[in-house]
Amino acid sequence: MPTADRLVRLRALMRAEGVASLLVTDLPSIRHLAGFTGSAARLLVTPRRAHLVTDGRYRIQAAREAFRCRVAVAAPGKAFEAVADALRRDGVRTLSFEPDAITYADWRALARACGRRVRLAPAPPLAARLRAVKDRAEIALLRRLARMADAVLAACRPRLRPGMTEGEIAALLERASLDAGAEEAAFRPIVAAGAHAAMPHHRPGAGTARRGAPLLIDFGTRMRGYNSDLTRTFHFGKVTARYEGVYRTVLDAQRAALQAIRPGVRAGDVDRAARDVIAAAGYAACFGHGLGHGIGLEVHEEPRLGPGVATKLEAGMVFTVEPGIYLPGWGGVRIEDMAAVTSTGCVVLTGSARELGDSVL
Repeated sequence: MPTADRLVRLRALMRAEGVASLLVTDLPSIRHLAGFTGSAARLLVTPRRAHLVTDGRYRIQAAREAFRCRVAVAAPGKAFEAVADALRRDGVRTLSFEPDAITYADWRALARACGRRVRLAPAPPLAARLRAVKDRAEIALLRRLARMADAVLAACRPRLRPGMTEGEIAALLERASLDAGAEEAAFRPIVAAGAHAAMPHHRPGAGTARRGAPLLIDFGTRMRGYNSDLTRTFHFGKVTARYEGVYRTVLDAQRAALQAIRPGVRAGDVDRAARDVIAAAGYAACFGHGLGHGIGLEVHEEPRLGPGVATKLEAGMVFTVEPGIYLPGWGGVRIEDMAAVTSTGCVVLTGSARELGDSVL
């Protein structure tokens, strides 16, 4: 869903940073700017035009997909020579690149292709910064994906039973995602039963769901390149005092974070709002990851919500809010929702119930 406005906005960011021309090598950012979905591409943005460089496998696809770009099909191993040719045609003498999105080997190949005629200079992550603020079409799609994830959870929840393996539950989620209209799962679901729930990114295996122990489920759906991400924690049967205390603390932490979200607030301050609640309950050492991450063409992208992150929130940013408490030998609780920053606060895009009673199976 590229729009002309995205290239306009990118060039405005480039001018503000003193960047005359920019080489974009990150594939999600290329898709965002140019609409190209292939696995081999470089996007050169100069003051005059945008050039998409790909290889012969994508000749037809690039002609169909590339939005407002001059397409160059390079010979195998000659992508950066094609970039250098475009630079010469546009009269560019300085080329900026995003250091976090190019390998050292590719940087050396680019330098060889450009020679002494073109000066290479590192640039801030401008394409990622642009992607961090979603436009209306992106927010509408992310809202649809969030509701799709809600529908998947609603379909799977009644089918969860003690004795099911983590792998069986993961497969159930993946099948339900396809049934709900997803093109595929956004990632391999995290299903963590009992003590496994103390590992935030546990890989589902032969562990089994059982009564009296937490069951953590983290999954997402993907459509048109965009993703959703949703986590809920469940408990079979009457909850224990420990589970209730941990669950209520995590839920209160999430509420505090959501209330802190508004334009101009630093991402680190939102993280601190949740972290303070968890620390006050005595679990400061048991929340070992950031509060959340941007979501869009990648499951994890800008902005990041974590301790000390100075990024100021802007209307249009969409990210997860997912505090957790993890206790080795017992398990853990995480509650994750997707939120979009509005002009006055935020709106939660996912709608799955998350009160304590809703977690009891």
